[in-house]
Amino acid sequence: MKCTIENHNGRLRLRWRSQEGKRYTMGCGVNDHASGRAIAKLKAAQIEKDLLNDYFDPTLLKYRPRILGKNATEISAPELFERYAVAMKREKRLTPNAYQKYRATLSHLKRFFGEVNALSIGSRRAGDFTAYLLERMAGQTAKPYLFLLRGCWNWAQGKYHTTPENPWSDEIAKVKPQPQQRTKPFARAEITAILNGFKSDRHYSHYADVVAFLFGTGCRPGEAFGLRWRNVADDFGTAQICQTVSRGHHRNQTKTGKSRTIIFNPSIQAMLKTRYLQQQPQPDRLVFASPTGKPIDDKRFNQRAWKTVLERLGIDYRRPNTMRHSAISHALANGVNPIDLAEQTGHDKRVLLSTYAHAISQQSLFVEFE
Repeated sequence: MKCTIENHNGRLRLRWRSQEGKRYTMGCGVNDHASGRAIAKLKAAQIEKDLLNDYFDPTLLKYRPRILGKNATEISAPELFERYAVAMKREKRLTPNAYQKYRATLSHLKRFFGEVNALSIGSRRAGDFTAYLLERMAGQTAKPYLFLLRGCWNWAQGKYHTTPENPWSDEIAKVKPQPQQRTKPFARAEITAILNGFKSDRHYSHYADVVAFLFGTGCRPGEAFGLRWRNVADDFGTAQICQTVSRGHHRNQTKTGKSRTIIFNPSIQAMLKTRYLQQQPQPDRLVFASPTGKPIDDKRFNQRAWKTVLERLGIDYRRPNTMRHSAISHALANGVNPIDLAEQTGHDKRVLLSTYAHAISQQSLFVEFE
């Protein structure tokens, strides 16, 4: 396990074997002179000590000189995360929506750390950043940021200079999950008001059909926005749900990665037939599009059309996904078979009841004895 110092074309390098017998060679980055020999001896002593105490870094990054410039190994925390995000986007083929979480994390890092070196991020600074996040968001929102940071620091091992221990691992454990409030479905009267509200709105009546579709099918908004006429049966009685649109971008799969067939009730069937006869669309055309003919952007729909109509009607705001929640809850309250419903909504049969079985009409269920 002893390191040998040798001259290689006027430069010094080290040679040694690990405890497993693997051979290593590493340049010291110095010429063969007195001061260079002193640097090489210090480096050799560090490697020998780490081998003896099981602290050896097989990537050798720990023992190499810290590089600056284009191929730097010592960079700022935001720059490190930015390189990680780009690598993950390429490796995992992240959708724009999935990549948004990385961009948000990077934004917070830049705001909090600025140009602070990633090597200087230890447990104290990681804790300060966690506190900064929790001042601005709930724990369940902050936790995904911390998971991404832990992944980044793990990815950086052997590539960039960071602390030996991942400073983000302990922070994840500190963020306690908060009890999640159950989504409150819309009551029947509220649903009727929303449907009529969209029909009569002079700015957003264009979306009346897709809102009716969401309340009448239990689809996710992105699934309705991504539905094409080629996926709708000729009799308008069924449709295959196999694609989604998120933030206006098309994705060739559903949230669960599985396609499914849904059966329409008579009113949805009639609405789709009317739209088809009016538009005479090509098979690849979207069933529901924006006023300009482009895919509906779920964020803009929520912020502009949905919030505006609910506010005008005096109905408490709930996210557009509550249309799906309401459709499923009312179907269960109406006595449908949960297994059949799960197949059409794309849910795991084991969790559908625990998530969507709400008491739609609030009344006493106990016997009156007097």
